[in-house]
Amino acid sequence: MRIFFTISILAAFGIPGCSGISSPNDIVFPATHVSFKAQVEPLFSLACNAAGCHSFDTQAGGVDLTSWIGVRNPIVVNQPGDTTCNLILVIYGRVFHNGAVNINNNARVGVKQWVLEGAQNN
Repeated sequence: MRIFFTISILAAFGIPGCSGISSPNDIVFPATHVSFKAQVEPLFSLACNAAGCHSFDTQAGGVDLTSWIGVRNPIVVNQPGDTTCNLILVIYGRVFHNGAVNINNNARVGVKQWVLEGAQNN
């Protein structure tokens, strides 16, 4: 019930900082020069944090995807350029994740490109 209420409030008033984006599918990742602030962070905010799974407070599986520091935790992205990190393995369905990963292929490829480009706080 609490999750439903939180999602209802977010849907009614929008998610701060997302510039009118209301779905992970609204975020279009470029082929190169992927930005944490413009693409990765909004994606995680909508697809991973909105339901409270990987928020700062809940950190399901010890994972906080609400900030660059949280994403760069060694259990998420252990090293820039490492496409075998847990983040990539989870979004491509190669390791167990408790729940659906609700992102499209453009987002998967974009997050992978961001890691390849050094997982920068840009």
